[in-house]
Amino acid sequence: MIDTEGLPISTVDAIIPCHNYGHLLADAVRSVLAQEDVIVRVLILDDASTDETPRIGSDLAAEDERVEFRRHAVNRGHIRTYNEGLEWVQAEYVLLLSADDVLTPRSLVRAVRVMQAHPDVVLTYGRDIAFSAPQPPWHDARMQPESYRIYSYRELLETACRLGHTPIQAPTVLVKTDAHRAAGDYLVDLPHSGDTEIWLRIVSHGRVAALDAVQAFRRLHASNMSHGYSPRQRLEEQLRAFETHLADSPLASVERERYMRLVRQTTAEAAFWSAARLLDLGDRTECAGSLAFAVSCDSAIAETRAWTRLQWKRRLGLFTAGLSNRLSRRVRQPAPVRT
Repeated sequence: MIDTEGLPISTVDAIIPCHNYGHLLADAVRSVLAQEDVIVRVLILDDASTDETPRIGSDLAAEDERVEFRRHAVNRGHIRTYNEGLEWVQAEYVLLLSADDVLTPRSLVRAVRVMQAHPDVVLTYGRDIAFSAPQPPWHDARMQPESYRIYSYRELLETACRLGHTPIQAPTVLVKTDAHRAAGDYLVDLPHSGDTEIWLRIVSHGRVAALDAVQAFRRLHASNMSHGYSPRQRLEEQLRAFETHLADSPLASVERERYMRLVRQTTAEAAFWSAARLLDLGDRTECAGSLAFAVSCDSAIAETRAWTRLQWKRRLGLFTAGLSNRLSRRVRQPAPVRT
């Protein structure tokens, strides 16, 4: 438990980008404004929405002087919108919250207290709960533990390379503003994995704390930004994030190469098992693409028994499909008319 006596009240600036999530925006904004024992400001960035976002965002700003609303005349994309928000930040800590997610009560002060107690911690994250109901399951976040663990940059990188992604949950992240500024902006050429790259970049300037508390509710719905990408595309984007980060990592070249081999092996295995699932689902084209990607990541995967078994399964599938087609054509041929 952290001794909070005598610790100053900290400031947190929350950036909430929004594109056509107007019907969800108020929940996100109010979850920030309701935070206790921190001084908060909110910037709503409407990226040229075509729904009710302009009206709702303006109303929220009119209701509370801590809220500022900005609207883009043309869509700038989420990465440029994130970076615009970072330029606005003045507080000690910065939060980037999607307009469809919601903070849990006291999540910000929990994270702030950890960073106050450990000045070298530059980023905190915690658990999140996914939900699809109209309202978050508030009862699941009433009593939260104060326990946490602190990891070094190398420990986070090792874990991330073995997973193929970081263990960090996006809506729960709170960052020291100075560390974020030292790390720089989100990269425009990583639209689908920029968070992975920048989190690693930020933590390379210090350490990271993982809170055991539920820090946010992550909303599941048909318009989630993660929808519309195949498993292979997600793996490709994550690998690009690791490649980009490791190219500029402060680690020695020998360490960077080891981590690169590790994440490539992890990605190859994930692509292989994705291909196996796709074959079971009958998607032979995407299966072949995933297998090709797996080999491009780590050619040694083609020497495994699992690879050989899957190739036999693919060939058997082609044979049975061809036999079925031939039988089908025979059945459909009309019998000759005898005269």
